[in-house]
Amino acid sequence: MSESAPDTPDAYWAAFGYQNHVIPVHDPRRRGTAVIGLCGVMTAPGELGDRDERPTCSVCSSVVRGGSYRLVHRSEAGH
Repeated sequence: MSESAPDTPDAYWAAFGYQNHVIPVHDPRRRGTAVIGLCGVMTAPGELGDRDERPTCSVCSSVVRGGSYRLVHRSEAGH
């Protein structure tokens, strides 16, 4: 997990489609039940899995490395 400021929003890694993506816990872009990765890729909540051996989304990875989000485990996110 990464170090961050207290007001940094939480996000978690999840596998869906062909890659692992970072999902913000509270996402103002979210409408309905669709889950949206930091890169903009959308999926249904039932399609999410824990991070696995799939390739990592370069956009999601870059955003997280920039310190904009605090990584938490998916179980902590309540998703």
